[in-house]
Amino acid sequence: VFIVTSNSICRMAGDKVTELTAFPYSNNYDVMIDDDGELFIPGSAGIYVVDKHKLIGGDLEEIALLDMRSGLPGSLTANAWNGSDGKCVYLSADRGVYKVDLDGYLLNQRAFRLTIPQIKLDDRSITPERGSVITVGREVAKIEFFPELINYTFADPVVSYRLDGFDPDWVDLKDSELLSIPYTNLPPGDYTFRLAVRDENGMISEESTYSLTKEKAIYDNIWFRYYMIAVAVVFIGWLTWFITRTQVQRTLEIQQAKLSMALQQVQMGNETILAIAKTVDAKDERTSQHSQRVSEYSAMIAREYGFTEAEQENIRKAALLHDIGKIGIPDSVLNKPGRLTDDEYAVMKTHVTRGAEILKDLTLIDHVVEGARYHHERYDGRGYPDGLKGEDIPLYGRIIAIADAFDAMTANRVYRKRQDFDYVMGELHKGRGTQFDPELLDIFLKLIDDKKIDIDALYSNDSAKEE
Repeated sequence: VFIVTSNSICRMAGDKVTELTAFPYSNNYDVMIDDDGELFIPGSAGIYVVDKHKLIGGDLEEIALLDMRSGLPGSLTANAWNGSDGKCVYLSADRGVYKVDLDGYLLNQRAFRLTIPQIKLDDRSITPERGSVITVGREVAKIEFFPELINYTFADPVVSYRLDGFDPDWVDLKDSELLSIPYTNLPPGDYTFRLAVRDENGMISEESTYSLTKEKAIYDNIWFRYYMIAVAVVFIGWLTWFITRTQVQRTLEIQQAKLSMALQQVQMGNETILAIAKTVDAKDERTSQHSQRVSEYSAMIAREYGFTEAEQENIRKAALLHDIGKIGIPDSVLNKPGRLTDDEYAVMKTHVTRGAEILKDLTLIDHVVEGARYHHERYDGRGYPDGLKGEDIPLYGRIIAIADAFDAMTANRVYRKRQDFDYVMGELHKGRGTQFDPELLDIFLKLIDDKKIDIDALYSNDSAKEE
């Protein structure tokens, strides 16, 4: 009986366990044996293959390794049950279950598959389809092939490639050296890219071909040259230059005027949004500058989540208006000093749908309705108004929900002081995955840990004038 440990392989004979020190590798997960006396030892590096008798005898000269370079699709999983039916082993891995033929790994079995999963045309990537013609625009300066040789052998075969119509001869290199194959400034025309595997005798044993056409631009045609000469004759001279110059200046002036007007409109829009947010905060006596702070927290979360600067500015504006529906809530409910009754709370909850209705025709801000309607939804589906759950809640609603709850607990109110910071952090952690999106909450907590949200400033003077 063979026993695998994390750092060694042992053999149990009778009631005695002996470590087989000839096996030098650690981080082993399992051990399996086939009918031919070969041991298959899955580990973090791949699958080691050793002869049982040589391992026991201590004269182990060579250990084969079946890893990703040999065709193993990915990494194996440590804490898992592996299986075998005598012919194949079934291994738990990071991408599912891998099936390995106990007899099919041998070096003399050649099973190669050549593919080109990706071609880059300058900065744009495409996935070619075998049998179809790859059309390349004239403006493309660099074409880069990314070939891939898939095999389940331990061999490092010779791979050859050639671009018929450009390369004079085949280019040979080892599979381990095969990374990418670039071509720059190819002239327009038709080409065939050939990728092949050679056997021990240098003969091609497997080949894939891809047809490629680089289009001609208009200036590649001879008639275009005559056309340009004619145009130059017609337009040469001072008058042409003067007219062109005048038109360019006029166009620039018009564009500058339009740009200035657009900037003014954006500025007016921003000021209008801020004024509306201040109006909402002023109506609710329990808050002060709440919308402004929520907008800043939301933009910070969005930035760490990967939003562009334009998207950050958009969610900042949307968050400014998240409570706009409170305009439609009666003052007797909105500013009631005591606890709301069930009926009053039902009225208060309508501010999200009222806000969505108010903002539905606003086209200046993307997703603004989502921020207003869904910022009281809960990740576990127990929120309102629609009881959405998980990622069914729009992203803007999930982000603003965290910012809104944090500010509600950390800001001073007319009727109470801000909550203790330890209490606030406890509530945030408690709400992870229930009230709040766990990924977004982790981002927000990291902002606090990194001091990008100035907690010291928030709590520096509890006796200061309420914001």
